[in-house]
Amino acid sequence: MMDSGQGSPPSAEIAASTKVVLTVGTGGVGKTTVSAALASAAARTGRRAVVVTVDPARRLADALGVAGELSSEPTKLAEHSNGGELWGSMLDPRVTFDRLVDSHAPDAATAVAMRQNRIYRNMTNGLSGTQDYLAIEELYWLAHDDRFDLVVVDTPPSQTALDIVDAPGRLTRLFDNRIYQLLTGRRSGATRLFSRAAQRFVKMVGAVVGAGIVDDAVEFFGLFEDLEAGFRDRAAAVGELLTSDKAMVVLVASPRADTVASALGLIRALITRQLRPDAVVVNLVHPRPDGLATAPSSEAVDRLRKRVESEDKAMAPLIEANLGRAIVSIPTLPGDIHDQEGLKHVERHLTTGFPNDMFGLDGAWR
Repeated sequence: MMDSGQGSPPSAEIAASTKVVLTVGTGGVGKTTVSAALASAAARTGRRAVVVTVDPARRLADALGVAGELSSEPTKLAEHSNGGELWGSMLDPRVTFDRLVDSHAPDAATAVAMRQNRIYRNMTNGLSGTQDYLAIEELYWLAHDDRFDLVVVDTPPSQTALDIVDAPGRLTRLFDNRIYQLLTGRRSGATRLFSRAAQRFVKMVGAVVGAGIVDDAVEFFGLFEDLEAGFRDRAAAVGELLTSDKAMVVLVASPRADTVASALGLIRALITRQLRPDAVVVNLVHPRPDGLATAPSSEAVDRLRKRVESEDKAMAPLIEANLGRAIVSIPTLPGDIHDQEGLKHVERHLTTGFPNDMFGLDGAWR
């Protein structure tokens, strides 16, 4: 089994200034629970923490022991005498996009026209890729909300998490794309869609997909032009935040060969994006037989020992990767975690497993 606290921990100064914690990992490893536990533990130390999930599976409410579903508006879930607060929310693409339009449209008429546009409605109903962009907008909004000093982001499984990290750059490339600039008349210097080249392009596309769809697209891009500068600026700000010392990345894995292979691939992908896990959480680890309070039968001991050996073997490549970061294991519990006691179990192992100053959680359970 691995040792907790391998490598050099982040300095106390970095931990105290952490603004964003991004949890990443493959599906089925308990990433949402770890996100909730990190935010809850931070709240116990006096921080005002909000945990937001952008995973459409919507497991955060269960992990926090909250009845029903969380909404896009952060909900206060706990207060502590030291001033700490725990909040939770869930990304709703329509609410986030509507809020952006209402806040940044030049006038009410533009906001109404945007909301009624069919392209806009399709985007807010979950068009592929839209959620990644809106997750960046949600992160920007929460990070600049005076109610919170720590934002924990529960990302979807691996590839989508990378899509979110890549979203600021992709958005900038979209604005610089020749077709986008053609539709907005940017390359010709015209206002909206008045250049001859743009008219020929629209006529050609309309013959293929239908004039109505093209008209909606032209209207959408024309309206969106008024919002472009804000989108570009916020995307750049979030990109800088995620690669700064105010952001930390927690990689969540489980002791299985397939999830470890995915975790190693994700680490390599993050490094190419100037990111690197500040900590690795290995969840759902089976206890060693000699550490059990109640002695099981010899047959059960043999089964458990084989299971632990298999998990040790699966985890070896991750340990050998020599991340130079903390690696913390969390023992498995029977069934899913859906109450405060289960959440405290994860918190306890996170806060005692990480080095003392990791994420500013020192003393949460001591």
